Amino acid sequence: MTPRARRPAPGARGAVARWRITVWLAAWIVVFSLLLLRMVDLQVVRAGVLTRLAIRQQIESIQLPGRRGLILDRMGRPLAVNVEVDSVYAVPRAIEDPQAFARRVAPLLGLRGADVVARLGRGGPYFAWLARRLPSPVSRRLSALGLGDAIGVLPESRRAYPAGELAASVIGFAGVDNTGLAGLELQYDPVLRGTGGVGLADRDAIGRELVQTQRIVTPPRDGDTLVLTLDEVIQHIAERELARALRDTHARGGVAIVMDPQTGQILAMAGLPSFDLNHYQQAPPALWKSRAVADVYEPGSTFKLILAAAALDAHAVTLDDRFADPGKIRINGATIHDAEPTEHFASLGLADIVKYSSNVGAAQVATRLGKAAFAAYIRRFGFGRPTGIDLPGEAAGIVRPVSEWRGPSLQNIGFGQGISVTPIQLLVAASAFATHGLAVHPHLVEVIRDPAGHAVATPGDLPPTRVIEPEIADQVFAMMRAVVAGGTGVKAQVPGYEVAGKTGTAQRPSPRGGYEPGAYVSSFVGIVPASSPRLAILVIVDTPRGAYFGGDVAAPVFREIARQVLWYLRVPPTRPLPPSPTARVAMPG
Repeated sequence: MTPRARRPAPGARGAVARWRITVWLAAWIVVFSLLLLRMVDLQVVRAGVLTRLAIRQQIESIQLPGRRGLILDRMGRPLAVNVEVDSVYAVPRAIEDPQAFARRVAPLLGLRGADVVARLGRGGPYFAWLARRLPSPVSRRLSALGLGDAIGVLPESRRAYPAGELAASVIGFAGVDNTGLAGLELQYDPVLRGTGGVGLADRDAIGRELVQTQRIVTPPRDGDTLVLTLDEVIQHIAERELARALRDTHARGGVAIVMDPQTGQILAMAGLPSFDLNHYQQAPPALWKSRAVADVYEPGSTFKLILAAAALDAHAVTLDDRFADPGKIRINGATIHDAEPTEHFASLGLADIVKYSSNVGAAQVATRLGKAAFAAYIRRFGFGRPTGIDLPGEAAGIVRPVSEWRGPSLQNIGFGQGISVTPIQLLVAASAFATHGLAVHPHLVEVIRDPAGHAVATPGDLPPTRVIEPEIADQVFAMMRAVVAGGTGVKAQVPGYEVAGKTGTAQRPSPRGGYEPGAYVSSFVGIVPASSPRLAILVIVDTPRGAYFGGDVAAPVFREIARQVLWYLRVPPTRPLPPSPTARVAMPG
């Protein structure tokens, strides 16, 4: 008979059950305590951090750029505007096969497939630019590819220049991000760019912006508008006449500036060759700068005006002093020639030296004046430092210290060689003789207006600076009148108006030192009408072929610009007009 199995006592079974319940209860208490701690950590301790993280994941902050301000000419004609264009982006996270995606979109973007893949890699998982500021037909064809969430189109603003090449180096241009890169666009970039705003938009599950949920938190402010002193019509006249001269003389380039001598307002500033602002990337960067302010040149005989004023003001020479001009002279170990060595003068006064542009006479006047005095007057007229015109890249010119004026340097500078100036410096200095010795501050922006049209600044509203005494300025201005009436500048005469001016012909410096054989810079600076100055015009023609004297090359360009601009501005003639060669006298019938 087998023994029966023992059964636990009733008290033992209860103890086991109680132990198990205790263990489970303790475990549940621990679990619930941990959950409670986690809940407190998430909902109390880290609530702010997690809330901000959730908002960043669900809501996108959008930078809203303000539209760039306009650039208008003095009559309100648009020179720089904004046009709406499309920019295309991709969502790399939504693209399963980047190579296949690139093969489809690259031909429409004008890119290689490898370029598209590289752009996908440069972006984040939710956004990568493929192309900026595309024509609308291109973006529509991309959208029609049926790529769904992998591609999107955003509207943007692009800078456009209605006048194309007109005043290109003055207006300048803005880049792909609407940042000014040259000209007035660069100079006034902080004013034109405006202030950005902030918007919010919800994101979908893969992080794309939901356009329909956009809302503006801080509205953007558009940039201010520049109203220039430039006149589109006058600019066109100056560029057309300068281009005709360059074409006829096969010259390398040229400059023509038209300024109001009373106010310093620049009515036209032409520099050729030029480029199309709408395709600035296709032009060599050397064309982007404004030749009128950034290039330096030897002024030649136009600088005799500064010599004459300095000699008279310093009492080194009087109007009654006489000088012999045998065609050449030996000074300080060098022989100085006149431009026309066959022309000899037994006796020349200071006015005659300017009228007939005598280098030999100018060298003798400079010798009497002396280095220190001449250098001081050169500085007084503003040479050797920028004029402060509101364009980037203005050069100061090259005025060597007096200690470096060796040999015939003093005499050469007297007729404009061995010194380099900018075109705008020369025009401002010469204009001072038309305003009784006051030099104006040249400027291109007349007024800055806010988006509401209110004037907020007038950058050019600066008083003129006295550079020479009125009586001296008037005496030199009388010499300028004689230059055009019967001297080297007769081809600058404008029918119906008295003109004051000065011709200039200088050898062109060589980059290797010395001067380029047979290369000259021809120039003419003039004021019209002389009796009541309205226009100061400087014309420079760089390296013309054939005729090269300033009176033959640059003076006729001055005449044509002045004639047309005076007619456009309705400036009445100051002297009787000659009869028209086509006019006929009516015969009694």
